[in-house]
Amino acid sequence: MKKLLIIILFTEFLCGATVAQDNPSPRFHEFGIFFSSFDNFGLRYKYGNEKTRLRLSLLSMNLSSMDNSSDNNYYSTNKTTGYGAGIGIGFDNRISLYKNFSLLLGAELGLSYNYSHQTLKGSSDTLMHETKSKIFSPAISFLFGINYVVKDHLVLGAEINPTLSYNMRIEQRLNPTEYKDKVNSIMFSLLNTGAGLYIAYRFGK
Repeated sequence: MKKLLIIILFTEFLCGATVAQDNPSPRFHEFGIFFSSFDNFGLRYKYGNEKTRLRLSLLSMNLSSMDNSSDNNYYSTNKTTGYGAGIGIGFDNRISLYKNFSLLLGAELGLSYNYSHQTLKGSSDTLMHETKSKIFSPAISFLFGINYVVKDHLVLGAEINPTLSYNMRIEQRLNPTEYKDKVNSIMFSLLNTGAGLYIAYRFGK
């Protein structure tokens, strides 16, 4: 009798373990785009279960170009161009609110690079002033957001990322005299390139 009871319990244990292995918690992939303005956007990938996901911001960048002309005697053209790129890795936790709405809390480590180039030309099209600026910024961001899932696949969201960053700025002036200046600073911001709207497509494992 005891042997039969042991065999039954052992069989139930094996069956339970097999069922647990055959039905693991579902995993999801998300791939989408986030943006906060027309020239400030990025791509983001997420992987995980319904509660916790790893997030990788594969690319974030901003492009800008400004060309001003003037008829005064000091300068005729003031042109500024710039671009930036960054990468971030972190996680977010999902807290269900109501039906397909959920709150997101998490954190992200990131590194960004920004470059700008300004040229100032005189009335005779001679170069009067030229500067180049480079900024490297390692940062940590805290995530607060809200998501809405449309028919299990389309994800709409909004996020805000309070960010603490350390900025290393290198500024170089090439004309009329050449010099290079380095400035390091710590900055806290409630908004950064990761804050804004998010749209993604979700698919299963």
